[in-house]
Amino acid sequence: MNRAELVFKAIDVLGERPQNAVRYPGIIRVQNIQYHNASEEFNVADLYFRRDIFDDGKKHPIMLYLHGGGFIKGDKDYRITNSEFFAHHGYFVFNIDYRMPPDVELDENFADIIRAFNYIEKLAKYCNIDTEKIVVSGDSSGAYMSAMLAAFANDDSLRERFGLPALNNKPAALALMCGVFDMQKIQTTPNVMGLVSKTMSMILGFKVNKDYSNTDEYEHIDYISPIKFVNENWCPAFITWSEDDILCVDQGKPMADKLKENGVRYKKFVVDGFFNNHCYHLNMSFKIAKRCMNKCVHFLNDVLDVEDNTADEIEEDDKIIKDEKLR
Repeated sequence: MNRAELVFKAIDVLGERPQNAVRYPGIIRVQNIQYHNASEEFNVADLYFRRDIFDDGKKHPIMLYLHGGGFIKGDKDYRITNSEFFAHHGYFVFNIDYRMPPDVELDENFADIIRAFNYIEKLAKYCNIDTEKIVVSGDSSGAYMSAMLAAFANDDSLRERFGLPALNNKPAALALMCGVFDMQKIQTTPNVMGLVSKTMSMILGFKVNKDYSNTDEYEHIDYISPIKFVNENWCPAFITWSEDDILCVDQGKPMADKLKENGVRYKKFVVDGFFNNHCYHLNMSFKIAKRCMNKCVHFLNDVLDVEDNTADEIEEDDKIIKDEKLR
């Protein structure tokens, strides 16, 4: 395990307890559903849902959730609270593991995401899932994968360039949490301890120079930044970022601007401050994380035209914030 892998593994291990500290009652978790047969370890997912919605005779939206981890690490077990939150609000949540570099090349990474997305159609044969209301969400590199899935759904030539399977459907909405959307902009990030170039080397499949000067040797380098493929056909998106993010520097605002420029319906939630940093939303013990997540599910419910139970809580939270600012 090299230095970059150790860093991202350490982030997950240290963050597991606080990120999974908040739990929601009445949530069922069906573990390790195999959505593809390439890997018994990584091509598996957990399905979360609220016990009472399973047999209520109604169709419910589903979220495909993609964990982050610097493109090279991460695990669905580090996103239990996040999954239970959306399940608590009436969503089925398909929280997946997937193969990553350096074990596979980037195109196979993409393929696993599409296979998991397509597997939802099979799940709908056994669960009361509305396949017209599929939300795709992820954090950090998982947000990148979510945005790339939207790009593949809207551009067959891009999908075919990587030799990827066709999508059975299109995402109805995105929830992009503290993500990377411009891979070439990563090359302007300070290469502290060589971690960025080491990570890029694993993603692209060859040794990247410390000054990133040879990244154009990757044949698809102009086709792996989802921000380049945003168009008027994109589905609505919730997007959040921290202005002081130390990992995904200057990634959120340009993506939000691109959504706005193309007339895509979106909602942004922006935070700042050292302690509201990368993937701040995962620690639901903090008010700002809960506020973000409530805003997110409220937006998604409105887009999907499903029953919403967050409005009163958001209104009360907005009032508290306003009162605090007036003091």
